[in-house]
Amino acid sequence: MRKIQSFSTLLQSRYASELGNDGTDYLSRMSSAGLRMSNLIKDLLTYSQITTRQQVYGPVDLNTIVARALHTLEWQTEERQAQVGVAELPVVRGDASQLEQLFQNLISNALKFTPPAKRPRIMVNCQVRDRADFPSAVRPNGRTDQFCQIDVSDEGVGFDTQYLDRIFQVFQRLHGKDEFPGTGVGLAICQRVVKNHGGGITATSTAGKGATFSVFLPKEME
Repeated sequence: MRKIQSFSTLLQSRYASELGNDGTDYLSRMSSAGLRMSNLIKDLLTYSQITTRQQVYGPVDLNTIVARALHTLEWQTEERQAQVGVAELPVVRGDASQLEQLFQNLISNALKFTPPAKRPRIMVNCQVRDRADFPSAVRPNGRTDQFCQIDVSDEGVGFDTQYLDRIFQVFQRLHGKDEFPGTGVGLAICQRVVKNHGGGITATSTAGKGATFSVFLPKEME
């Protein structure tokens, strides 16, 4: 994929005038398809590694994790002039690398699904929840009774909740690739990370009025 992208870039830069309008258009489409495929391969590798790699569990400060995720997304947040508020978050027992991937994906989604003409507003909140009070869609595989619920909320396009089960599946998209970019793997990665930690994930939304993704992590890992 890197070779395809490299040679298509060379063709565009050196021979654009000789290709004509049709040739330039075909080359541009090929380059875009190559980029999408490259991103898909990267996301599938990430999903595979999270599924098969041995987790390294220890105390993880989620304040630090979210700060790292925001640092990684610094260019996107500055470009969109996003407002991001983060409440005080707990320390949990988990794999720091996987948890950073989790919150990076959720915040990146909040940015991506806010229309370009609208300034993104994202909030990360936390509360303690008892298992008995969980939404019916959340079925954690951990055996603890108390969980930390971390909500990542946005004011983006939202989605119809009849598709809730679908959005966490690999390759499932509710929007066309021309409307919002992506590979359809990001939320599947989130679900896998949360499952690895004995927790659960769900979302609430109204189409056109934003969405809230809720992550449930055991208050104390077993």
